[in-house]
Amino acid sequence: MRQAWKRCCEAAVLLGCLILLVGYGKGGAKVVPLIGADIRVASFSGGRNDRPWNRNRQYGIYIMAVKVNKEEKAAVAEVNAAVEQRQYEEQIRKEVMQENEERLYEAADRMELNETEAAAYYQTLCRDDVFQNGVMRLTGLAIYDIDQNGQKDMAAMVEDTTRNDLSGIYGTGRIYFYMNGEEPYCFTDEDFPFHYGLDLFSADIDNDGNTELVFEARGTGNGGSGDWYCRILKYKDHTMTKMELPTEYEGETELNVQVTQEMQKDTYSAYCPYFDETIVFHAQNVFEPYEQDASETHGRRGGANCRGFYDLKCVEYEGGLALEVSEYLYGEGGIVHGVGIAKFIIVWDEDGNSRADKWWVEPWE
Repeated sequence: MRQAWKRCCEAAVLLGCLILLVGYGKGGAKVVPLIGADIRVASFSGGRNDRPWNRNRQYGIYIMAVKVNKEEKAAVAEVNAAVEQRQYEEQIRKEVMQENEERLYEAADRMELNETEAAAYYQTLCRDDVFQNGVMRLTGLAIYDIDQNGQKDMAAMVEDTTRNDLSGIYGTGRIYFYMNGEEPYCFTDEDFPFHYGLDLFSADIDNDGNTELVFEARGTGNGGSGDWYCRILKYKDHTMTKMELPTEYEGETELNVQVTQEMQKDTYSAYCPYFDETIVFHAQNVFEPYEQDASETHGRRGGANCRGFYDLKCVEYEGGLALEVSEYLYGEGGIVHGVGIAKFIIVWDEDGNSRADKWWVEPWE
């Protein structure tokens, strides 16, 4: 009973206060502007109003309440959106980590490693934060005795899963080389693609007694061989350094090839300024040859090489080892019109300088 009486008294007091707030404008209420808001609130004094009661007062209080409510809702929505985004990203990272583990075990099985060995390699990559808790996806793996000293080594290629589109596959990944229990060497390159997998072999291709790691990967290009990127690392004195190759972009030493459609049907010539040599070969025409003077070469239809070196191989050459590379050749029908493959033999001198020593043309199939 006492509790009920107490509640009635409290209700009566609240009711009186509300009546006073609503009706006191006739007596001693003074309307003043609220600093920082475009509304009005009441301040009380003992005398009469300095000005008539503002009939918009109650509406202004309503507007303030609506404004505060909207701001609260917007803040809550923003927090909820951030929480949902974080939960989504965490879920994606968990899925990527699960995918990384599955990919590693599948690759290890193809390389005939047992489950214990595979688990050890996976734990090594996790320990070194190669996957960055699911930000990086495993796209290439090689586990074998890279430097041929009787101990297995590992190369693991990863790509950044936060890229927005396929143009982001270039330069958005890394390759970690684990050699003989040493700290891993991390390969990065802003032009190298890390998305479609890794082709790797190792050999002493320059015959200096050290191991070279030769690897390549393809990009997003289409037509012919697509676009390919190759790199070479020399493993010497427990360190790795990059080795250069002669390419089609090096001025006087360029390995570009000019392809010309000859007057005889299904016949082409390939001229390489590097060797100052022309090779005649046969491939199917897209367009009929021009009827023109056989001595005239200017203006003839043809093509060139493109896409960069690909299909790198270690070969025996003149009593030692050398590197064989391929270049895609296209004809008068454009890049998709494959007519041949230019092959080059790359060798190195004692000072570590590379050069092309031989070339020929093979059919494009």
